[in-house]
Amino acid sequence: MKLRVLISFLLLAFATISPTAAAPTFDTKGCVTTYDPGEDYFLTKSEADFSDNFSVAYFGHYKIVTVEHPFPGGRPEHYVLVQCGTPAPDLGAEFSQAPIISIPVKSLFAGSTSQAPALVSLDGIGALSGVAQKDLITTPQVLEHFKTAHVIEYAASGVTNIEAVIAARPDVFMAGGGGEADIQRLAAAGIPIVNFADWLDTSPLGRAEWVKFMGLFFNAEAKANQSFDDVVEKYEAAKALVADIPEDDRPLVLSGQAFGGVFFAAGGKSFVAQLIADAGGRYVFADNDSTGSFEIHDPERLIVRAREAQIWIQAAMTYRTLADIAAEDPRLASLPAAQAGQVWIPDALKGPNGGVQFYELGSMRPDIVLMDLISILHPEKTPGYKRVFNRAISLD
Repeated sequence: MKLRVLISFLLLAFATISPTAAAPTFDTKGCVTTYDPGEDYFLTKSEADFSDNFSVAYFGHYKIVTVEHPFPGGRPEHYVLVQCGTPAPDLGAEFSQAPIISIPVKSLFAGSTSQAPALVSLDGIGALSGVAQKDLITTPQVLEHFKTAHVIEYAASGVTNIEAVIAARPDVFMAGGGGEADIQRLAAAGIPIVNFADWLDTSPLGRAEWVKFMGLFFNAEAKANQSFDDVVEKYEAAKALVADIPEDDRPLVLSGQAFGGVFFAAGGKSFVAQLIADAGGRYVFADNDSTGSFEIHDPERLIVRAREAQIWIQAAMTYRTLADIAAEDPRLASLPAAQAGQVWIPDALKGPNGGVQFYELGSMRPDIVLMDLISILHPEKTPGYKRVFNRAISLD
């Protein structure tokens, strides 16, 4: 017994006098001042719980980020994010073509408006040095940033100004996941291209989780995790409001818009279909297998299904009145949802230049989108709620 006590004492004394490992130190730019190969420089980590389109693996002083579907038809892409102040990692052949990006990034070109709310959540607006078209931006903090910072508008006419981007040499060009050919010219010129492909995720929370993706480039995992957790909590609380509604009391819902005689409807496996279900509705095309939108070329096929719908959401922004629908197609105007004034358009909230907030903030805040839908489908569940994104047509 005495021997055990002696050994315990000696171990405690050794632990007391042994030097503890010093925490890593960073300079004012967030770069490591003294590199230790045995150190883990990313103590707070993120992982994708809802998104099926991106993932991240951590390796001490670098991260490997993978986007499974960077754009429609695209092969998986990898991006190597290296903590500044540490050496470039020794990568195998699998990652030999992956862009190597020093983090935290200090300059970022944003290729989609949905990136703006993520930058706000991460306090990353200061790094925004380029956007495609300023007039499409609606986020107030970004608009304020434009007033005080030099932000390049690199595609004002809809065509990327390759020379302007190359001259600016941003730390990262975060494309919108469209796979445009001119973006590949930037990659050939040595500009790190990353695809922010949130829109290819198939669930509302999966799309919102791309705030974590953005956070990886700023070492802002803690802020990204908290931001997303807040959205999940609010989304689940909203969903619970209608969870007990019987199937027979769930209204049938149509979603989509007509263009040139073709109706583009949300797919039955899309995030829109999931939102409808979570809001206590039944989607008229729930049996469709598309995860995006699909085309209906036969007007009769549409009318047969749509005439049962009590509510029509995500309709064309050109609709202000029932007469607008009738002018486009009298058959659509005769639908019960149209006749009842239950045609909803998500353009109620706009920026000063006419940009629609739904397409910017809606991806990152599906909890607000869901509350809007619940207030439309089941207004008795949301007394006093003021809709954020949606407005209805007028019958006048």
